Amino acid sequence: MISQYEFSLFDPQKMRASVLPDKPGNYIIVLRSTSSLPIKMQISTTPILTSFQYKKEKYNVVYVGKSSKSLRIRDYKQHFTGTAGNSTIRKSLGCLLGFKLIPRDINSPQNGKTTFGEFDERTLTEWMKDNLLLFYYANNDYANVEKELIRTYNPPLNLQGNFNKTNLDFRKELSALRSCTSAKQVSIPNNHLKLKTYPQQMQCSNCGINLTIDEGLKNEEYIKCLSCGCIIQNPIYIQNKKKKERRQWITVLIFLVVVIIFNISSREYSTSLKGNNRIENYGSNKGPSQTEAMAGVRVYLKRHYLKDPDSYEGISWEAFGVYNKNNNTYFALHKYRAKNSYGGYVVEERLFVLDSDGNVIKVVDDMNEVINGY
Repeated sequence: MISQYEFSLFDPQKMRASVLPDKPGNYIIVLRSTSSLPIKMQISTTPILTSFQYKKEKYNVVYVGKSSKSLRIRDYKQHFTGTAGNSTIRKSLGCLLGFKLIPRDINSPQNGKTTFGEFDERTLTEWMKDNLLLFYYANNDYANVEKELIRTYNPPLNLQGNFNKTNLDFRKELSALRSCTSAKQVSIPNNHLKLKTYPQQMQCSNCGINLTIDEGLKNEEYIKCLSCGCIIQNPIYIQNKKKKERRQWITVLIFLVVVIIFNISSREYSTSLKGNNRIENYGSNKGPSQTEAMAGVRVYLKRHYLKDPDSYEGISWEAFGVYNKNNNTYFALHKYRAKNSYGGYVVEERLFVLDSDGNVIKVVDDMNEVINGY
C-alpha cells in the first residue's frame, strides 16, 4: 500500500498553482474538516466516506485520480479552475449542487458532451476552493497507484474502475444524474434555483433554504441567500427580461414591416408619409456608408457604452436606413455579445442613431419610440 507520507498538501485557498509539480502522478481530493458533500434531493442515498490521515488530521476522501503529464495542469487548471466539460469531479459536484447540464459544443450539441453555464461554473469553482483540499504524489507508476487508491478509499465520486459494493447505489444515482437520465432530475434554470408553484417562492440549491422574492427584489438581476451567502440569479428578473425581449422583437418586426410599407408607398404618397418614411439606402452623398456606420457604432460601444470593451463580439447587422429626414439622421440595428458588470456574457440588440458623419448620437432601447417618431 502507498504510504500516506508520500503525499503533500495543496490548499487552493492559500497556495499558488506553481506549488504543484509539473510532473505525472496521483492525487487525492478530500473535504475540509468542516465541509460535506452537497447531497441534494436528486440523490436519495448518502455515501459512506473513508478518511485520509495527514499530520494526525483525518479528512474524508471524495475522489482520487491520476495525471499522465502534469499534476499542476490536471489538478488546478482543469479541476479547480476549469469547466465540467474537462473535469469528471466538477461535473459530479455540479450535478450534486443541482446545476443544469448543457451541451459543451455549440456546433455539435448532440455529441453527448456536456458542461455547465458560465455562472454555474464560477459558483462551482468557489465552492471547490472553499470546501476541498488536495493531496498529491508525483510518480511514474500512476496507473497502478490509482487502482490501489480506489480500492483503499472507495471514493464515492469515482464512477469508473470502482467496483466496491459500498456506495454502489449512490454511484448509480450519480451516474444517472450526470447522464440526465434520472427521473429525479429537476429542470433547473441557469441560476441553479428550483422554482415552486408560487412564482416568488424558490429554494437555494446551495443550502436548501426556502427563499421568497418580495416586490423590492423583483427587478434585481442577482440576489444573495442570507443563509449561506451564495450569489444567485433572480428567476423573476429572468422571466420578466425574456418577456420584455419578446415584446421588443415583436415591436421591431412591426417597425420593419411598417417602414417597408412606407418606403414602397412613399413614391405615390411622398407628401403624406414624409414623416414616417425612414428606410433608405446608405451611401448617399449626405449620409454615411454602411461601413462608416458600422465603424461608428463599434467605436461608440467600446468607448462609451460597454462595461468590458475588450469582450465585444459582433453577431449581426440587421438593418440600416434613414432615421429622420428632417434632421439628417440615420440608424443601424446591431446585435452583439459582451460581458456585463458581473463578468457574464449577455447578448443585446440595440438601434443606434447616427449623424451624417457616422457618429452615434443616441441609443434606442424602446422600439415604440422609433415607430412613434424621433
